[in-house]
Amino acid sequence: MDYFNHIMKRKDKLSRREFLKYSALALGGLALSGRGVGDVSAENVRRFHQEPIKPEFPVDRQLGRICVGEWGSRVPIRSEPYVDAPAVGSAWYDDVFEWKQEVIAKQIDRLRINQRWVETPDGYIYADDIQKVRHILQEPLEELPEMEDGSSGMWVEITTPYIDIDLMKPKENYQWWIRDPNVIYPRVHYSQVFWAFDVRRHPTTGKVQYCLMQKVGAHPDTYWVDADVCRFISPQEIAPINPDADDKHILVQMRGIGLQTLTCFEGNQEVFFTTVTTGGRDGESGKWITPLGKHTPWRKNISMHYSRDGRYFAGFDLPGVGWNFGIEPDGVYIHSTYWHNAFGIMKSNGCRPEDAKWIWRWVEPAIPYETGDLIWSGYGVSTPVTVEVLT
Repeated sequence: MDYFNHIMKRKDKLSRREFLKYSALALGGLALSGRGVGDVSAENVRRFHQEPIKPEFPVDRQLGRICVGEWGSRVPIRSEPYVDAPAVGSAWYDDVFEWKQEVIAKQIDRLRINQRWVETPDGYIYADDIQKVRHILQEPLEELPEMEDGSSGMWVEITTPYIDIDLMKPKENYQWWIRDPNVIYPRVHYSQVFWAFDVRRHPTTGKVQYCLMQKVGAHPDTYWVDADVCRFISPQEIAPINPDADDKHILVQMRGIGLQTLTCFEGNQEVFFTTVTTGGRDGESGKWITPLGKHTPWRKNISMHYSRDGRYFAGFDLPGVGWNFGIEPDGVYIHSTYWHNAFGIMKSNGCRPEDAKWIWRWVEPAIPYETGDLIWSGYGVSTPVTVEVLT
């Protein structure tokens, strides 16, 4: 703790970015993250200035990553699973913990819809703030699959809590999520989806790496990522579910500030149900951000970058968002989510990654693998979506 006190005394002389670097290193030891893991030696301080300290996550065990906020933000760790329990520590953005079990709050918090907490070896963390993740190693490919047009590439999913990326140009020339001065080391996170179009051996480590990019909604940014945490998504994996079923339709129900749900039907038969996050009312217009009524979807893609023209827009700049189904042309999508675990409340049109992927495969139409994106017009092409509010 002497090291942290030293940093606090110096904080007025440090830039915000430098302060966050040192603070993250000093306080990251309570979790499984790679930001020091309790070792604040002079050598590690020097290394942290020059290069990220690589995390060592346990393989294929249930873990949780603090997914809310940004570098320097934190959430409390409680002694028991309820909001007024004594705090026994703090969890910082991107800290990774062993996920022992999910439990119901010991005392109901009437200001929250979700009453779930995650038990970790260090205490209890509110479940909305921690993403369920794993560290699953993959067998790297030395050559990428060949496409019909003769090019090479494949869709990949990130299978580690987070991994730092190797940039191919100066940081300031990338989109905001990379060039943001508060981001210490740009990284990608568990369940994000990207297009891999090149492969190499890292010039220093010798590890196989894939060069990743976004095909939809982003500037032509590219970056190298270790291939052993990039899972190949095969064409068979995106094959339609129940393509011959008649009268497919989706019902999204918003219960005011109550539980938000999505149900898939084939005729009158319910075939899938999940809790989701939906948009609330706009503060100025009073309209629902997730628009009510019957919708004729217009677009479907495997992965998309959520921003506006590559700029930080309305508080978000989110790469690698998987399994997108556009229900309105003005930017309303059903999609995967990795930046919160708050399903069942009003937040965005987001689903758990595994739920979003099932829904994406089930809705019509099928999408070509290589482009991973399709836009259409007219009725009867896709699976209709109805959004309603229950009182």
